[in-house]
Amino acid sequence: MNKSLVKLAQPWQDCLAHEQGFKHLLERAKKHNDITHAAQNAVYSLGFVSISQSLLVEWRPDRPSELVLVVPSATIGTRLQQIAPSIAKKLGQYHWVIHEVRVKVRPNHSSVNPNRRNEETPEFTQAAQSAWEGLYQKLPLQSSLRQSIESLLKNRKTKR
Repeated sequence: MNKSLVKLAQPWQDCLAHEQGFKHLLERAKKHNDITHAAQNAVYSLGFVSISQSLLVEWRPDRPSELVLVVPSATIGTRLQQIAPSIAKKLGQYHWVIHEVRVKVRPNHSSVNPNRRNEETPEFTQAAQSAWEGLYQKLPLQSSLRQSIESLLKNRKTKR
């Protein structure tokens, strides 16, 4: 059996073992929901609207001063890591005592559109087409970048 999974499940099992188990379970779920909204509001209020929408929060009652933010890309993760102290400070204004904000990148979480492959690729404008062709002409024949651009140009349509 997966030890880390058992370790994560233990607090939930403890809740259900007691007479008032469901009450404790619901309290934990409400607290997790509250801190998720507080973290999303903190990121939003710091001026990162698009990031706040794709943010998932992991919070564990056994580590109440640690918050893990789960994001779909490394770019967003890097940006959040840079503003992590500001997020912790903003959460303090919402009466959450968070000493450590960590960022975890999980590319396949729910904000990634699974039907993206079925969508038609956007067309290039005439300016974009000529810019890519100009770059293609400047690159050496054996360049892997040249081959990638050639593939890109073959697979994209141009707006007319």
